[in-house]
Amino acid sequence: MTTPAPIHTRMFQVQERYGVSEWTVRRWAAQGLIAIHKRGNMSFVRHEEMQQVLEAGCAA
Repeated sequence: MTTPAPIHTRMFQVQERYGVSEWTVRRWAAQGLIAIHKRGNMSFVRHEEMQQVLEAGCAA
């Protein structure tokens, strides 16, 4: 049985999960490529948005 893809990823986990630094994700958010969602003192990104940016080649 496979594990379903997460809906959100915490910012401190993006390096491990997607292979890009947290600061790269923050830069993409500043450019309007993705949104960073906040709940209290926690920050998240949507898995779907990260996949779209990575597939578009913005990580290069």
